[in-house]
Amino acid sequence: MTTAHPVLLVSNHAEIVGGGEVSLLMLLGALDRVRWAPIVVVPAEGMVARRCRAMDIPIHVVPMPTLRGLGSRLLQGVLAFARLMRDMKVALVHANGSRAMVYAGLASMWVRRPVIWHVRVAESDGRLDRVLFRLADRVIVNSAAVGERFAWADMKKVRCIHNGVNMVHFAPRPAPRDLRKRLGMAEGEPVAASVGRFVAYKGYGDLLEAAALVQRVRPDTRWVLAGEGELRSGLEAQSRKLGLGLRVHFTGWLDDVREVLALCDVFVLPSRGEHFGRVLIEAMAMAKPVVATDGGGVPEIVRHGETGLLVPPGRPAHLAQAILILLNDPAYAVTLGMAGRERVEREFSLPKHVAAVEQLYLELLRG
Repeated sequence: MTTAHPVLLVSNHAEIVGGGEVSLLMLLGALDRVRWAPIVVVPAEGMVARRCRAMDIPIHVVPMPTLRGLGSRLLQGVLAFARLMRDMKVALVHANGSRAMVYAGLASMWVRRPVIWHVRVAESDGRLDRVLFRLADRVIVNSAAVGERFAWADMKKVRCIHNGVNMVHFAPRPAPRDLRKRLGMAEGEPVAASVGRFVAYKGYGDLLEAAALVQRVRPDTRWVLAGEGELRSGLEAQSRKLGLGLRVHFTGWLDDVREVLALCDVFVLPSRGEHFGRVLIEAMAMAKPVVATDGGGVPEIVRHGETGLLVPPGRPAHLAQAILILLNDPAYAVTLGMAGRERVEREFSLPKHVAAVEQLYLELLRG
């Protein structure tokens, strides 16, 4: 029997702060355990560690302080990683994020292990990018838009592997019978929903401006915003100022967004610049028509007029117009939703994502 190769996967964060951690956990749950024996390093105890333990994946906590004024703490962290790689006989290393790559990359160079740097954001870390790129044997980017971060580099070293979604977990389904009652909605009222962190680049201010415009034409529309973040109180104040009142429902953070996705008639992603847009493939997998902004990695997912509608970022009027098109033409919305699910199944399924990552693992081990 072939022995599974130990793979050390390093999480930038202890908690689930965004789609990066979700994608990492999904990969961990789907890796072929006959060929791969995943071991996970986290900077502290938290939800990532708990989810990994629930999957019987060994967890090691190695503090990874931020990169400013590190001094001896950087050396201590790198030494801890190097010892772990030797003790666990690690075959290769998969670092998720820049901070994880600093520690894992330096340790991998020391103990001579191949290392992958998984990059999920388009913004450059400046000169640090060049250092980490040299340390990495391969770089995974989750969209071609993120790949542009390395336009100066040898792109033979860069592999674009889109995130994947579990098509069974995110399958079309009716919303729970009591959900409308819980949210104070009447039967038949159309629902537009969005899911994400309440931070500036996600564009929720634009969405509320668009909602106010939609309400003038379709005053029966309800809005569900699922998420948390530093801008929540400001967004709630903006909603009141725009006169949206009880038409907008802020649900807070949800561990499972499927109920909200099942309820909505239109899913909206208003980001000013999305690196990939994981929630888009989740909504599309549930056969929901989407309205999204035409920037970052989004056009790699949504085909305008075929699987959804794309509008310019930062243009609430355009956003409102696209939402109204789908609310006023339910048959067209259903057609887009079904085409979206078919596209996700072809291009963004979890098995396709995992197969691409495992193929890269094999390439590195074969040298």
